[in-house]
Amino acid sequence: MRKKYIVEVAEVHYRLYSVVAENKKQAKALVNERTPEVVDCQTLEYSHELRQSMWNVQEDPEPETPSTCGETGP
Repeated sequence: MRKKYIVEVAEVHYRLYSVVAENKKQAKALVNERTPEVVDCQTLEYSHELRQSMWNVQEDPEPETPSTCGETGP
């Protein structure tokens, strides 16, 4: 018997921040601490997918409904 599943693919994204600093090391430290001068550029850049062993798969809690990508819970 076939069942419907939701597959959560783990991906890596880069979030961009802007900050004025003395050097690269200080820039990283300031962003790490999220100090007030750090500006979140509100940009995510896709990098890659993690290996399949890092993905989550669960049975769809509403197997009778058409396939959708709505909230599936934890």
